[in-house]
Amino acid sequence: MSTRAVIDVSELPQHEFDTYDPVWWGNNLLLAIETSMFAILIATYFYLRQNFTLWPPPVAQLTATLRPLPELGYGTANTILLVLGCIPMVLADLSARRDDRRASQIWLVICAICGFVAIVLRGFEFSAVYFRWDSNAYGSVVWFMLGMHMLHLMILTTETVLVAIWVFKREYDMKHRVDIVTVAIYWYWVVAIWLILYAIIYFTPRLG
Repeated sequence: MSTRAVIDVSELPQHEFDTYDPVWWGNNLLLAIETSMFAILIATYFYLRQNFTLWPPPVAQLTATLRPLPELGYGTANTILLVLGCIPMVLADLSARRDDRRASQIWLVICAICGFVAIVLRGFEFSAVYFRWDSNAYGSVVWFMLGMHMLHLMILTTETVLVAIWVFKREYDMKHRVDIVTVAIYWYWVVAIWLILYAIIYFTPRLG
């Protein structure tokens, strides 16, 4: 039998907020990987940009203008929606930390609605760039940017809905309060990435 002293950890909580919980680290390391993917996409965009005199480059199907600039309407509306959606998500985050179940239910539902509307607006954004994904390299990289971000919007909205269902139907325990905070971090990241992509897709063509 060993006589070495040991530390009794039986009274430690199984879950905790932020850096004290392994889920926090897993979520943020995943987001770091996804950030590197978007960084590669952005680098690809600007690499292609230097190869064209006109940006966006002309396409044969569009004869009205040599530089069909992407329309700002849907992209701007989506940007405003996502930024405003941070408000209920922050409130959901805070309510989880305060152990306020009713507030968490309300704010998660509002966030889920914002997510659904953002996905619908993204569908209109594809047509607003005037290029098909196979028109040229510009069309491909822009569609891929929009598509990858839409994929994250869909994942984020699905996670929000699932957590909301749990909070309504099941126990409001510490584990799922931590999940709410983790979803909130994911939302902030999705919005931050979109602000960068929005500026690149919609405004860099106007600066050239």
